[in-house]
Amino acid sequence: MAAQPENGAVERKSLVAVQGFVRYLSVAVVGQRFAIPLDRVIGVTESTFVTPLPFSPPPFEGLVLAMGQVVPQIGLAAILGLQSSEAGVIVLISDLGGSVGLRVDQVHAMLQVDPEQINFATPEARATAPMILGQFGEGPARTSVLNLDHLTTDTSLMSFAESGAVLLATESGAAALDDDEASPDQTQPYLMLEVGDEVYAIKIDHLVELLELSTLRPAPHAPAWIAGLLNRRGEPLLGLSLAALLGRPEGKPGRLGVVVGLDGGEVALIADHSLGIDRYAADQVHALREPVAGIASYLVKSDATIVGILDTETLLRPIRDEVALWVPRATAAPAPLAAPVKPMEFHQYLTLRIGREFLAVPLDRIQRLEASIEVTPIPDRGTGFHGLADVGDAVVPVIDLRQILSGGGEPILLEPNPPCLLAMVEGGIAGVIVHQVLRIETVPESHISPAEDAHNLPISQILHIQDRLMSVVSLDRLLPPL
Repeated sequence: MAAQPENGAVERKSLVAVQGFVRYLSVAVVGQRFAIPLDRVIGVTESTFVTPLPFSPPPFEGLVLAMGQVVPQIGLAAILGLQSSEAGVIVLISDLGGSVGLRVDQVHAMLQVDPEQINFATPEARATAPMILGQFGEGPARTSVLNLDHLTTDTSLMSFAESGAVLLATESGAAALDDDEASPDQTQPYLMLEVGDEVYAIKIDHLVELLELSTLRPAPHAPAWIAGLLNRRGEPLLGLSLAALLGRPEGKPGRLGVVVGLDGGEVALIADHSLGIDRYAADQVHALREPVAGIASYLVKSDATIVGILDTETLLRPIRDEVALWVPRATAAPAPLAAPVKPMEFHQYLTLRIGREFLAVPLDRIQRLEASIEVTPIPDRGTGFHGLADVGDAVVPVIDLRQILSGGGEPILLEPNPPCLLAMVEGGIAGVIVHQVLRIETVPESHISPAEDAHNLPISQILHIQDRLMSVVSLDRLLPPL
């Protein structure tokens, strides 16, 4: 065997196992064979649905759920400059920053190789192909040994990899992102949004309100991420295209305005529409080391799909100064100095329709929304419940608010498969059937009054919203006393 360069001798020595052999996993990409050190392999799984990672370079194909972990998926073909196929197999490997899914065309076998059989690459060859450590075998079985240390640190391939932004944070790093995050057994509500053909989530406490758009007036000569101006109760509000901010193709015209705060003011993020509110536990959320294009973490749903969680602060930070130039501001004479006043407190409610009546429910009592359910009636034994419903992960008792509020007067149409709220009622989860779910409203405390004359009704407060009085349903009064 020809003499090897000095660096090859050092690398061969580092590869020798106790038995004198090195074990590899043999994989194929575009008809070529490559060897992955077996001690770096966690497991192998079929390629599944990939969640795109905004503004990421080509080798990073997105995030994927592999063997119970949310990991970045990297295409080996793209790294090596080869034509990439769409399907394949995911080899889950360990990396300094966590786990990485390496997508290959197929897996051949596990090999045990004598290090003396490896022809290590020369320094000149390593400079042009840093991923290839050397080769062994002849003819069709010729196999290139991969240097996995260059997988996520080669800045010539991944321009922003030095910040580690594309990799998931370790458990300690994820905890450092938000010290106020709930414990694993607690859940937080998220609003699910559709943007183009993709789904994103945003924490409810990051929202000011939701607006169903009727018109969106374009802003001439504006940047592509400005969708236009919308009318909010007689005041203009700047609308920003979520699709453009996330680098995704525009879908249908946006019909939903998600109002968020920005430097003491407010803007609306325009999405296609809302898919409802869901609650997720802290152990279902996987944080990135650093936010990427306004996404700081991902959550894993019960059906194993991955949804990006929007971080509005990091999403808007790059355009903050330019947005300030486009935000409409009212002109008014300077007001005289006044004594400081106590900050106004706000409360959030989910508004509903029962027949012709509009009602509200405190948002913090809502676990999630079901677009439609099928109710199985149960005998009336004075429990206050009207039936049972299968909501996917559990069977819950349901209260038909339509029947309760009919009060024996004009009958209310009871459609089949109605929408349902899953809410906390007297310490347990129960379904509350309504005719229609409307929107989330943020109401100042000054617009909330107690319902003093409603002791016999399930009404606790009266809201003053947009020149309309709206009753707040007291969920704990829906059931008869024990």
